Amino acid sequence: MAQHPTNCEICARIQDIKQGAHSGFIAQLPTGFFVLGDSQQWHGYALLLCKTPVPDLEELPWQMRLDFLRDVALCSEAVANVVRPHKMNVESLGNAVPHLHFHLFPRYLTEVEPTKPVWVQTSPTEETALDAQSAGELLALLREEIERLQRERI
Repeated sequence: MAQHPTNCEICARIQDIKQGAHSGFIAQLPTGFFVLGDSQQWHGYALLLCKTPVPDLEELPWQMRLDFLRDVALCSEAVANVVRPHKMNVESLGNAVPHLHFHLFPRYLTEVEPTKPVWVQTSPTEETALDAQSAGELLALLREEIERLQRERI
């Protein structure tokens, strides 16, 4: 089984969030941190970073696992409600960074190849890089929506 790395990129991001230094931070949920992705090649691309540093879902205690999956579902619903994609892709891989996290990719019919996996299309550019200033409205809308969903669903 994969081991959680000593120098973990996601743990470093969580530290940035705790210090107020992550420009894409949306919200803290019971089990994780909801953030916009570094690249906005897919408008609204976000992640949920697990607070517990484990490589895989099955390493969480059962109730925490269920709670984390509930938070993933809330985040996915928030993104979908705000950016109105054709489809939401919700993925957890962890091959490159073995710290449990889920990718939330809004997919649009206007994409060049809307039916292909994002991983074969990804080529982040300076133009698609997250810019906190221009993403301010999106961040605010996502914060409002996740708060609304938490009040309504939990």
